[in-house]
Amino acid sequence: MALNPEHDPSETLHAHGDGFWYGIRPIQKSDKQKLIDLFNHLSPENRYLRFAHAISELPNEYLEDVLELDYKKEMALIAFTKSNTENEEIIGIARYVCQGNTLVCEFSLTVSDAYTAHGVGTALMQNLIKHAKTQGLDEMVGYVLNNNQPMLHLMKDLGFQINPFQEDAEFKKVTLSLCRS
Repeated sequence: MALNPEHDPSETLHAHGDGFWYGIRPIQKSDKQKLIDLFNHLSPENRYLRFAHAISELPNEYLEDVLELDYKKEMALIAFTKSNTENEEIIGIARYVCQGNTLVCEFSLTVSDAYTAHGVGTALMQNLIKHAKTQGLDEMVGYVLNNNQPMLHLMKDLGFQINPFQEDAEFKKVTLSLCRS
C-alpha cells in the first residue's frame, strides 16, 4: 500500500509493524459510496455488533446523518488505504455526536474485518478523543454489547470505565472523562 508523502495536512498517517500503512482524516461528503463498500465488506457478526441488530443494508438515514455533520456537535473520522492506483478504500470510521446541549458525546466505531488486527480502531479512537478534547467536551460515552469482547478490551485499554447499562442488560456503558490531562 502506498500513500502519497505529500498528503493533506488534515490527514494523519499510521504504520503497523508489518509494513501496512493507513491514513486517518475527517469524513467528506464524497465518501458515501466508500462507506457503503465498507459496510458491504463487514461480516454479518460485525454488522450485528456495530448496529446491535442484524441488517443487510446500510440505512440511507445513517448515511445522510454521518455525511452531513454539524461540526460544533459532531465529528466523524475515517481510516483509509490507497492502492498504487490511488484508489482510496475506507477501512474504518469513528464518530461522536453530542447529546443535546451538553458537553457529553456518544461515540461509535466500525473497522473492516480485514483490518482489525492493525490498530485501526485504536488509532481512530485516539484521534476522535483528541478532537473531542479540543472541542472542550467533558465526557465520551458508548454502549457496547456484552458479547463484543474485542471492543470492551479496546475501551479498557483506552481508559474508559466499563459498567453495566441499567436500561438494557445486553449492553455495557463505557465512559471516558475528557477533562483529565
